Amino acid sequence: MNWNMVAYPSRIEVMLKQFFEKISWRPEHITIYSAGLTDVGQKRDHNEDNHLIDEHLGLFVVADGMGGHEAGEVASKLAIDTIFNRLKDFETLYKKKKEKNVANIVNTLLQEAVEEANNKIHAQNIANGQPEGRGMGTTVTGFLISALNPSKQRKLYSFNVGDSRIYSFLKGKLTQLSTDHSHYQLWLDTGKEGQAPRSNIIYKAIGPWSRIIADQQVFPIHSSEIFLLCSDGLSDMLSDEEIGYIMRINRKNPLKQMAQSLIDTANEAGGKDNITVILVKP
Repeated sequence: MNWNMVAYPSRIEVMLKQFFEKISWRPEHITIYSAGLTDVGQKRDHNEDNHLIDEHLGLFVVADGMGGHEAGEVASKLAIDTIFNRLKDFETLYKKKKEKNVANIVNTLLQEAVEEANNKIHAQNIANGQPEGRGMGTTVTGFLISALNPSKQRKLYSFNVGDSRIYSFLKGKLTQLSTDHSHYQLWLDTGKEGQAPRSNIIYKAIGPWSRIIADQQVFPIHSSEIFLLCSDGLSDMLSDEEIGYIMRINRKNPLKQMAQSLIDTANEAGGKDNITVILVKP
């Protein structure tokens, strides 16, 4: 090619191109592979867990209900449905926010969804005559995956209330990303003074209290990384080392097979609670 024949864009043309790219930008759809399974376990007669997988939206949630027969499953389903309905028009909600910081916008939208779920469940508790801090409730743990800026840098935006967990599995290593809102975790964090409390007593949940704030974090997404969401029916039965081992030996298998192997092993270990597992590979 003759270099004299090359037509270079003018500065105005470049600025116009950038302007129209900015106003026409939409969050990029990311190809996501996922699998989710739930199991009643070996000791319970009904399942109070619920989960959500929406690959197109990039939204994944696990909710572990509490409050006795029917109440727990009502709370977890109501939380899942409310969060989804709040975020299903995420792109429109995102564009309405005037904040420039992407993480701040997403954190606000996720907190609003959690608050709406909490308000609905808490209102039912009040209607049923339950005092503050009592009644049905649920943990909620999840994340949103999207490319939310013109640079298309993929991020995982997590939110957590309770002791259901988020893990990252990368290069054969399992790492817990969420923090349990349990008295046992507080005991660990404050120096293990006194007798260890039971691990399943939590101080944060959706529903029992009129106000709740979710823990939120933002994580980069690495090539070949797998994210695990689970209820405590898995993490109470299996150590992190055991979960990591099962994922390693199943790393070449379909995600559904890996999820089934995690549930089967938790049941073999006693299956004392409902077990829910979501695996996500962006």
